[in-house]
This record gives sequence, structure tokens and C-alpha cells, in this order.
Amino acid sequence: MWKDFNDLTIIPKEFTICGSSYKINVVESTKDIGDNLGRCSYLRHAIELAKTTEDEDGVLTIPCDEFAKTYLHELGHCFLDYYNNSNIEDREAFAQAFSNFMYEYLHTKNNEISS
Repeated sequence: MWKDFNDLTIIPKEFTICGSSYKINVVESTKDIGDNLGRCSYLRHAIELAKTTEDEDGVLTIPCDEFAKTYLHELGHCFLDYYNNSNIEDREAFAQAFSNFMYEYLHTKNNEISS
């Protein structure tokens, strides 16, 4: 089971999907990736995640739970890139739903199987 909301072990350094290896790159700021918390690049085979952003009060570190959800959101985009994405009307809605479903699943699953 995923330990707690501050445990980011679900985020790998690299993974393979459909024969393509994707690297996870953590950047300092959302400014480095177009003011987004994360970005998935199908052609670069990479997911980028920002550690910080800025608001009216200054620099804000992305909380661990939001960082993990951002990773899962971008992973959802990655899956869509390999699944007939031209027929998906709202890619952002799918990625957000995938993120929230997986996040809750990882926090609530029980690793024990009873016989």
C-alpha cells in the first residue's frame, strides 16, 4: 500500500509503455514548462513535473499530494496518446478523472488477499 500523502515512491524515474521508454523530469518551476504543473510529451517520451509555482504571495512549493496527482494526470495523457486519442473529445477531463481515480485507488487499496 502507498504509505502516505507525502510518499512519492509511485513516481518512477522512467517507465516503458507500448515499447517506448518515458523519462520523468522534475523541473524547478511551472515557468519552465509553460506555466503548467506538469506536461507529457509524446514525441520526446517524457513527463515533466514542476516543484514550485508562483502566486500573488510569491513562490509556492507544490504539495506532495498535488505533485503525485499531477504525475498521474500526465500519465493519463500518456495512455491517451497510445489509445485512439483522436476520438476522445475532452482529453483534459479524461486525464483528470484518471488522476483522481488512481490517486484514491493507491490510497485505499488493501494489499492483503484473503483465501
